[in-house]
Amino acid sequence: MTPLRLAWSNLVHKRARTLIAATGVAFAVVLIFMELGLLGGVGRTATMLYDKLNFDLLVTSSEYLDLSRPGAFPRARLAQARVEGVTDAVPVSFGVVSWRAPQRDSLFGGPVPAGEQMSISVIAAPPGQLDKVFLLGTDGVFPSREAARAAGLMLGRGGTYFMDRLSKPEFGDAERVRTIPPDGRGDELVRVNGRRAEVAGTFELGTGFSWNGMLMTNEVTFADVTMRSPEDVNFGLLTLAPGADPEAVRARLRAALPPDVTVVTRAEINAAERNYWLRLTSVGQFLLVAVVLAVVVGVIFVYQMMAADIRNMLPEYATVKALGYRAPYLTGVVLWQALLLALFGYVPGFVAALGLYHLASAYGGIPTGMTYPIALSVLALTGVMCLASGLLAVRKVHTAAPADLF
Repeated sequence: MTPLRLAWSNLVHKRARTLIAATGVAFAVVLIFMELGLLGGVGRTATMLYDKLNFDLLVTSSEYLDLSRPGAFPRARLAQARVEGVTDAVPVSFGVVSWRAPQRDSLFGGPVPAGEQMSISVIAAPPGQLDKVFLLGTDGVFPSREAARAAGLMLGRGGTYFMDRLSKPEFGDAERVRTIPPDGRGDELVRVNGRRAEVAGTFELGTGFSWNGMLMTNEVTFADVTMRSPEDVNFGLLTLAPGADPEAVRARLRAALPPDVTVVTRAEINAAERNYWLRLTSVGQFLLVAVVLAVVVGVIFVYQMMAADIRNMLPEYATVKALGYRAPYLTGVVLWQALLLALFGYVPGFVAALGLYHLASAYGGIPTGMTYPIALSVLALTGVMCLASGLLAVRKVHTAAPADLF
């Protein structure tokens, strides 16, 4: 009998114990899936805004640290950035303002009174160039160029905003908020940084760990509510001529621009944001530690189950040794048993993770999703976890002595 067949017989012989062990493995698998899914969500939301902006090269302040601390630079730098190979340079500003939440429904259906003050992010761009600032289409901020231009006409009015329809529910339903007139009274009143505001329409960006809600407005209104100088901007979106070499253009930009700004590619700004969120924030560090803890918990649980099973079957293992089977054979039986437990626990854990990913994405606003790298990584971690447990438990098999049978 091969080690694999004997391992299978051991698991089938005691179905209840095998079910308990597989349930423990599945629990650890779900934990690992969720931590890796959330970790992936952190990486995706870290670059969500840049993924929706339309640029080939990005001008930022030399003091840029991350999206929440982008630094500012003079608008005149964008005029200086129109070197050979650059066809357009569009200013964009980003900040955080105070949002007076309108009356809304709670999770349990009851009304939540208006007036709660909370922070909401705001992005500002020239209203006549929204079709140049944002990506368009099915996965874009606006569904079409016509929709972006229509939005720009409405955003040209002072005190006017568009609201991300994917903002968290605590900010209010975007479609309902847009029906509130700017001269409303009492609960029917929208305020941004204490100033009356009108939400004239919606767009679609998304939320995550970086922000829970987003507004869009024109540059004049942005400067007014944030008390910033209208001559300062946070980003410059550069569009290159067809066929232009990005590195050659960047070299010309570095020669033409003062040291108070820097020019980066999409890959570089995305890498910087992911590094910040995954390595420098408590969120990323916590999730990384949580993955390790989930594996450790799984190892301990599977080891205890396998050690108890081996302890109960020591006479059987001693009989196998008395029949002439050596230690490598017994080691193979235990390790095959560990791998089978990994498979038994992985399949239900994978199915459960799919459902939890959907809930996290649909109701938590976190873009978790099952991908081949995550699925394969968790499968590998599950195998390693169970093999480690088997290696720890196999020592008990080698203590089984045929003499103990008599």
